[in-house]
Amino acid sequence: MRILARSIALAFAGTMLHHAAQADDDMQKVIVTAQSRAQSAQEVPISMEVVTARDIQNLGARNLGDLTGYLPGLQVDATQATQPIFGIRGVQAGDFGIGTDTPVGIYVDGVYTGKTGGALMNFIDIQRVEVLKGPQGTLFGRNSAAGAISVVTNEPEADFDASGHIKVGDYGRANLDAMLNVPLGATTAARLVFVRDTSNGWVRNATTGTRTAGDNSWATRLSIKQKAGDATLLLSWEHEQLRQHGWPAFGVVKGTALPMAGYTGVYDAAYVANFSDPRKTPLENDTDGRETRNFDGVTLRAELPLGGVTLRSTTAYRTFSSLNLTDNDGTARNDFMLATQDQKKAYNWQQEFKLSGATDKLDWVAGVSFYDNRERQRSSAIVNTQTLDSISLMQGGSADLASLFSGLGEAGVPGVDSNSVFGWEENNYARLHTRAASIYGDLIWRLAPGTRLTTGLRWSRDRKEMQWYVPGRQSAALDTLLNTYGPAAGIDASALPANVIFAAAGPLAATPVNATHSWTDWSPRLVLDHKLTEDLLLFASLSRGYQAGGFNVFTPPNPASSNPRERDPSFNPEKMTNLELGFKLYAPSLRATFNGSLFAYRFKNLQDVKLGGSSAIPTYNIINSDQEAKGLDLDGRIRITPRVMLFAGVELIDQTYQRFETTDTSGATLNLSGQPVGTPVFSGMAGVNANWDALSGRMSATLQGSYHGKNRCNDDTRALQCLNAPAFRTGTAVSKADLRVGWDTADGKFGIGLLVNNLFDKRYVYNLDGQTKAFGLPYASITAPRSIALELRGSL
Repeated sequence: MRILARSIALAFAGTMLHHAAQADDDMQKVIVTAQSRAQSAQEVPISMEVVTARDIQNLGARNLGDLTGYLPGLQVDATQATQPIFGIRGVQAGDFGIGTDTPVGIYVDGVYTGKTGGALMNFIDIQRVEVLKGPQGTLFGRNSAAGAISVVTNEPEADFDASGHIKVGDYGRANLDAMLNVPLGATTAARLVFVRDTSNGWVRNATTGTRTAGDNSWATRLSIKQKAGDATLLLSWEHEQLRQHGWPAFGVVKGTALPMAGYTGVYDAAYVANFSDPRKTPLENDTDGRETRNFDGVTLRAELPLGGVTLRSTTAYRTFSSLNLTDNDGTARNDFMLATQDQKKAYNWQQEFKLSGATDKLDWVAGVSFYDNRERQRSSAIVNTQTLDSISLMQGGSADLASLFSGLGEAGVPGVDSNSVFGWEENNYARLHTRAASIYGDLIWRLAPGTRLTTGLRWSRDRKEMQWYVPGRQSAALDTLLNTYGPAAGIDASALPANVIFAAAGPLAATPVNATHSWTDWSPRLVLDHKLTEDLLLFASLSRGYQAGGFNVFTPPNPASSNPRERDPSFNPEKMTNLELGFKLYAPSLRATFNGSLFAYRFKNLQDVKLGGSSAIPTYNIINSDQEAKGLDLDGRIRITPRVMLFAGVELIDQTYQRFETTDTSGATLNLSGQPVGTPVFSGMAGVNANWDALSGRMSATLQGSYHGKNRCNDDTRALQCLNAPAFRTGTAVSKADLRVGWDTADGKFGIGLLVNNLFDKRYVYNLDGQTKAFGLPYASITAPRSIALELRGSL
């Protein structure tokens, strides 16, 4: 419904170098393909936001994560590039396992990208980003139960063109992007784009001396477009490489006496009184971590007129490999060392055939699509023998391994005593093969002048085959020691546990085990819209979205169990039903646009991930919940003078659990039914743009800010996500402001800009949690400090 981001683009009119009258005319010319048709955004009866290339440039956005806050209702946690989390209207899931999907579908040029290795890519020559709220299963298909994000890139053009953009700033920031568009003949053109992003990072690891929280990536895309009469063929290849340190884990417990002293397994007031503010204490990680990704994608699109209809074909192949190694204890203490590593490799191909046509009374689209994905995941827990003893001590046991090493030392084994440390690694392997197919149709009926009825339906079938394998620990030096000296000392090496971290899953999947499941769904939508006047569109919609079921990579099937859910670890599909009433108003006399919608939805079987289980260190478990929400979206912009534009957008939402029951990390039952999910009631953004003639060109200044209210806490989040410790708080209201000042030449071909992100240097602690609750060592993430960059751009 909303075109808030276009509002931002118009607010940046100073950098566009358009006259005010031209900008006013452009208010009605935002073309989108949200309904698989080229339409004006003001004519589309869907709650949506559109981000243009100019918005991306003026926000200094490198990927979808940088748009968070400025599109109310959209949440993107881009803390880790290979494990992003997407949410729309409070519906989001934090699972990084290959057995589940995300309720927000991410599409690039109509190609589904998944949720990990291909979901959070660099913006490469982007034309626009369409954020569609509410179920989009009928048109977009699988895994768009809560909404869809559609990224559209620029295609080769008939005329020669070239441009470049350089940005340098503090913390070693150096970004470069360049584009070359070359006609290869009367009907052929090629477009080559290159992007390079680097920075040193804004925090130093006091343990290793390395600066971290930076980025290091490059990407390129080559596209070739061929026209033959009315037919069009487009072939593109995209490649990206990412090589950077893992995200820092800011520990909040300092000092050698903690957490052994005073920790009872509960973060009570007496214990959190010992917490330190991670924004004011050194970062101490025993590993800098590592995050890498290699991505390649090839897409072939063809458009062919066939009589009175048009056939569109999209064939795509995607492959990626990623690695994510992070510190998971937030300290540099050897006796609490824990790191986790996640590795993925995926290959998938997609094929879609789409037919479309239009008459005086009917506008229709129909199609079929196929999807085949093969993916592997290796999840590793990396600890040492002192860590295992700490786990035992925290649970009231003894330091068994230290005693064992002490005994070996007393037996004369050289170089071994109670302080000896040996590495210990456990691995969980998973394989997934997904096949999906769908058939869909969408019809817009023109019932009367100004009145349209849209009906749509998609049939989907998904089949997933999962394999689990959890071998015993890897501790070569320890096993060599015990096998060499153990028999003489009366020590049986086989008495040591095969797994401690994956203790529950290990015995069940010590040899590979498999499970297969299929799901079928019908996803309809019904929309009635009416133009009350030429500039006012009213609409009402009822739609349903679907996301396939799946498996938990950390819970293999247990054929011997009497519990059916343990024998079959699959979970049901997600389904969302959404009712929406909205309007879109363009008021030329006021030079203003106002949009709004009321929505209410019910979401069944949301696939989320929570720490829990019976292992010494909590494992990730999939939790299904039912949620409901009602809310209001509003956005508007008004040009108060030919040189000044105001813009704003807000979302109000009341989101609660209908059903949520699981066990917490202590094994106690946790029932959140009827409690808030945690989504803030209010989120909003606002800004002002001014531009004026100066220095034989055009000056512009844009100030914009975002605000998210405090989290709505429940019994699960009050301990850490809504913490009120003496040193700091979490779950508080969050605000951010950005400023851009620029100058462009009169012809718009060259420009310079100063960009200040986080203008007032607001810093917040978030994601306070961790796998080390058994230790009493939560760690957190911190928002980035203020950054300043100078931009230079030029074009031919």
